[in-house]
Amino acid sequence: MSRPTLPGRMPVVPSSRPESERGQMLTIFALAMVALIAMVGLIIDGGDTFLQRRDQQNVADAAAMAAGYASVNGLDVTAAAQTVAAANGYQDGQDGTTVTVSVGSGSITVDVSRPHRNYFSGVVGFASWGVSTTASVQAGIPNAAYGVMPLIFNRVAFNAANKIAGISVSFSEPGIGTADVPTTETSFNWTLFCTASGNPCNGDSNGVKQIVDGNGTGTTIRLTDDIGPLNAGAHTDLFDALASKVGASYPVSIVNDEGEITGWAYFHLTGSVGGSTKKISGWFEDPIEVSSMTILPNAGVGAEAYGSYVVELTN
Repeated sequence: MSRPTLPGRMPVVPSSRPESERGQMLTIFALAMVALIAMVGLIIDGGDTFLQRRDQQNVADAAAMAAGYASVNGLDVTAAAQTVAAANGYQDGQDGTTVTVSVGSGSITVDVSRPHRNYFSGVVGFASWGVSTTASVQAGIPNAAYGVMPLIFNRVAFNAANKIAGISVSFSEPGIGTADVPTTETSFNWTLFCTASGNPCNGDSNGVKQIVDGNGTGTTIRLTDDIGPLNAGAHTDLFDALASKVGASYPVSIVNDEGEITGWAYFHLTGSVGGSTKKISGWFEDPIEVSSMTILPNAGVGAEAYGSYVVELTN
């Protein structure tokens, strides 16, 4: 005999789902929650890792540049890199952080590593994962330069006792004859770089003037390139052309007594007078870092330091 249903109440229907199925649903739900948390963890922790990597890369770049400047100034490159890294929150030896410095031939590499502490990914066994960044610089004496003005000075001119940045010194062309290479501390000469527009080394004033008018060479001059000093002559047009550049500074070639390039200096031009005087004046900047100077492979080794150096990121 069926039990009467009270007015306003729904009949109770017995569950047809076995207890084992309800247990399976709970297990599936629990696994789904773990998977969901893991997915959320990867998104949140992965995004935070990206931010850490970006910040860490900036620190590696700054530390590498500091190491480069320390190198050209004869200081401890490792101490310089680690000091800059620490100032930016990456103290070597703390919080699992390592800041290592490797010195190669003309290059310095800084590696910064620190584990990322995860928030959610630990649920699936990833409490942390490593984050590593690397930056390298080339640092040293340049063996190549771009935008070089067609002026050559002997190495004794840079090393002269009266060579003081900010105080002008006058330079004259070599005397008339076959000795076209400047050999004294107060002499200079014009040159036509062999690589300049395909012109031969022993060029004329027109070729040299084109370089002056173009604010220096349009190609990169290497330590191994040959140069030819201009033959003796009036060269009034060259002094006039250079006069329009007074007040600016340019890379110039420093040569030995044989006229071979030994390095580059940065010359600040203060005067250029033709006619019967035929003199230019200025001073060598020291020390300087010029973006047009660089260190290139296969451009020659053994460049001498004439106040110029290179510190630039390579990766």
